[in-house]
This record gives sequence, structure tokens and C-alpha cells, in this order.
Amino acid sequence: MTSPFTHRIEVRFRDCDAMGHVNNAVYFTYFEQARAVMAETLGLRRELSQAGLGVILAHTSCDYKAQVVFGDQVEVGVRVVRLGRTSFTSEFEARRVRDDAVVAVGKAVQAVFDYDAERTTPIPDGLRAKLEALMTGPVAAS
Repeated sequence: MTSPFTHRIEVRFRDCDAMGHVNNAVYFTYFEQARAVMAETLGLRRELSQAGLGVILAHTSCDYKAQVVFGDQVEVGVRVVRLGRTSFTSEFEARRVRDDAVVAVGKAVQAVFDYDAERTTPIPDGLRAKLEALMTGPVAAS
């Protein structure tokens, strides 16, 4: 997968389970961290908050491909693969840095949410343009 945004993560001892490899639930944290850093880097969170909106997670999934252990580094790539009226879908690919092996792939569906109205709301035009850029290739931080 070619990812317009990547984020590198150092595997911590606390990420590992009794079997010595990264616990399955931790991959969701890696994906979340990559999403959060991407949103901050590209100004997505700031843009939503200025409009009084936020983003909620509606669905997430992960397929595990290979083990990762303490001391490894993982690079998580993120790309947007679908834009709806109120939601968007991102895909993730986690690669072990030392050998470039794909260790996990995942998906997340997020919806733009109006907390005052307690409902989803259409994706604002400015945010839509930034998300579209994440579908087509590398993007510059704002």
C-alpha cells in the first residue's frame, strides 16, 4: 500500500504480552496514534474544532500478518480510501522497519460529529479537500 502519511513508532516493553510479542490490542493503539498524529500534522483536528465539530470512530478492524517484538520499530502508513457524506474510511499498513515486513493491516471508519446536536454531520468542505488529498498521494503539513 502506498501511504500519503506515515508515522514511526518504537515498540515499548509494555506493548508486549507474556508470549514476548506485541499484544493484538496494541495494534489498534498504533493505528490510533498514526491517525492522531496525521490529524494534528495536517490541521484536521484544528479545522473541526473551529467549526465546533469532532470525529468519532464508528468501526475499526485489524488483520495480523507477522510478529513484532520489544525493540522493533513499526511504521504505520495511513491513507483515505472512501469519502461519504458524513464519514470516511482509512486504511492502515504497519511495517516492521528492520525488514520492511507487513505486520498488520487495518481499517477505520470515522464520522464527523456535532456534539451539541448529538449527531453526525456532513464533512465540511475544507476537511473534505484535505481528506481527498490523502486519497491521491503525499500531502504537506498545514
